[in-house]
Amino acid sequence: MYKESPSQAGRIIPTAKGFSITEKQTARLAELKTKVKLTDNQAKERDELEKKAENALLPSPLSEGAKTRVQEKFLQDVFGIKKEFWSKETDKGNETEDESIRLYGKVAGIFGITKNEQKFENDYFIGTPDVVTDDAVIDIKTAWNGSTFPWFENELPSKNYFYQVQAYLHLTGRKKGFVAYCLTNASESMIQDEVRRDAWRQKLIEPTDEKLEEIETKVREQMTFDNIADPLRVKIYSIDYDPAIIELMIERVLECRKYYDELAGEINERLR
Repeated sequence: MYKESPSQAGRIIPTAKGFSITEKQTARLAELKTKVKLTDNQAKERDELEKKAENALLPSPLSEGAKTRVQEKFLQDVFGIKKEFWSKETDKGNETEDESIRLYGKVAGIFGITKNEQKFENDYFIGTPDVVTDDAVIDIKTAWNGSTFPWFENELPSKNYFYQVQAYLHLTGRKKGFVAYCLTNASESMIQDEVRRDAWRQKLIEPTDEKLEEIETKVREQMTFDNIADPLRVKIYSIDYDPAIIELMIERVLECRKYYDELAGEINERLR
């Protein structure tokens, strides 16, 4: 039976009629609803925002992106064909995850937290959150370097992470979630890999020790951040459990499940 991974949940949410109202607009709508008397312009704004909120929960056909996601999962489940994805960014995230969790715990004042190893599953989702506390779920994102860290982003940079955390909250029964971007040092092996890449990019066939030292100095400056205070190296975004969003996500999982079964039927038909 088709169950979605929280990390992929954002791919099945419709973009046209899905999360079409922003957090700021939701807050504005709530503010307008508290007013006893509205001006004509305020009343018009309220009606438009209410329509947006209603549209966010309307079902719509699966997008091509959602169908692609279901096809990938079907091939993996049935034939063991897994779409491999690799990047140096994901490598760093895997290699330095424990350090990112430690840094987050230090900045958030939650000492002794460690990576969660427990897999959670219900009728719709299955996944392993990064960190689970008594009352919250924390999803850790490790920035590749200083330029990819969200220094001045006040809203969560990726809606996919919003849906990911919502799914984890639904799985764990927690009501509060956080996405924590962490700016941690790259491992020594990653630094040396990047030095070799830079030497190759500069077409240095036989670089001298002096030239390699110069390259390594520049790489270390871009991949280590001990000169920056810890509180500045963690950016935390808060996410509250939203039953309406969960309802939408479950509806999408059920639609994906129907398409998954259609794919199974098509394969069986071709074998006859």
